Amino acid sequence: MSEEDKKKERDTEFSDKADELINKGKKLADKAEEFINDTANQVKESDAFVKASGFFGKVSDFLDQKSDEFHSGEMGAKFENLKDQAEDQMTEIIKKVKVAGLKIGDAVDEQIESLKGKKEKPGNRDGEGI
Repeated sequence: MSEEDKKKERDTEFSDKADELINKGKKLADKAEEFINDTANQVKESDAFVKASGFFGKVSDFLDQKSDEFHSGEMGAKFENLKDQAEDQMTEIIKKVKVAGLKIGDAVDEQIESLKGKKEKPGNRDGEGI
């Protein structure tokens, strides 16, 4: 056998093995695809998937609604209204705090005055008070 014949035989063997490996790889890929499709179908048919899909649908609808409100200006009006209400409430709270502070200050002043009046003035008790 000549050198060229040996080379052709090796190339043919290599090509046959490569084709065999490629075919095995294709069969393995087909089996994997079939397994993935079966598993996906089982998941889609499960109760949890159906419930989750419904939940995500509701969430999506809610977010769409809020997005529409925001873009239509309704949210801006709501925020402005909340801001105004908060300002009004803060104004009332500040007034009440001021009144309470004045009342506390008056009570403290009255207590101080009453303590001053009750306090005995030290006298010269035979030189002991000095």
